[in-house]
Amino acid sequence: MKPIARLTIDIAATAAAIVLACCAAACSESAPDYDDTPRGRVSIAHLKALCTAESVVITGDIAIEGYVAANDLYGEYSRTIVLCDASGGIEIAVDSRRTAETFPIAARVTVHCTSLALGDYGGRVMLGALPSGGYTVDRIAESDFARYFRIDTSAPQAVKTVVVSIAGISPALVGSQVQIDDVTFGPEAGLAWCDTDPASGGHVDTARTITDRSGRTLSVRTIAECEYRTEKIPAGYGSLRGIVEYFNGEYSLRITNHQILFPSGGITQH
Repeated sequence: MKPIARLTIDIAATAAAIVLACCAAACSESAPDYDDTPRGRVSIAHLKALCTAESVVITGDIAIEGYVAANDLYGEYSRTIVLCDASGGIEIAVDSRRTAETFPIAARVTVHCTSLALGDYGGRVMLGALPSGGYTVDRIAESDFARYFRIDTSAPQAVKTVVVSIAGISPALVGSQVQIDDVTFGPEAGLAWCDTDPASGGHVDTARTITDRSGRTLSVRTIAECEYRTEKIPAGYGSLRGIVEYFNGEYSLRITNHQILFPSGGITQH
């Protein structure tokens, strides 16, 4: 695996482009003394724009706030959550296999980003811990959650779903929750969401394909841990809700909260 190009960004040094004042801070082994309203709060889109290398370490006093759009509910995301605000969404790598409990869907989460890292994974920006190996970010340790996260479940708010066509998917929507209407799985209807490995018999991550009325296509990716991996893909035309992903020039969709909206046996979850 090729070496990762790493860049350290001091948000205070680039604060002229932001109306928010940001205080320079070095990485520290102890938990920062944060208040509940971070002074350096920026939008998720702004944070992602700071990822100008394969791995970028954040050393300034900066934070984002949004609502949880995806976790391991139904096993759709493993050790990852997706946080969205009005500007877009971002995947956050966390070292926990109970994210549906810790980061419930629609919970408001503030992330204090000082000493975390942004990583460019095939063109998709993720947030996580400082990388120690060959990855652009590591997972944030569960023991560090109190240091980086403020989780508020008192007033849950569903993430706004952007209705978009396959042709309308753009870089700005990567990480966002979308709904794609009037699409079909065609000949893949009736197959399981995940294939099995002939050698081991275990399920494997699987990509299926949806097609719109104009013949445009989009990959729909389901991981092997997904709880409905053995369910049959619905026939006919319907809608899907999920998170837009991107890797090396190709867009895909990851269904969230089992939101498969097909008249012929699809399931709707809220």
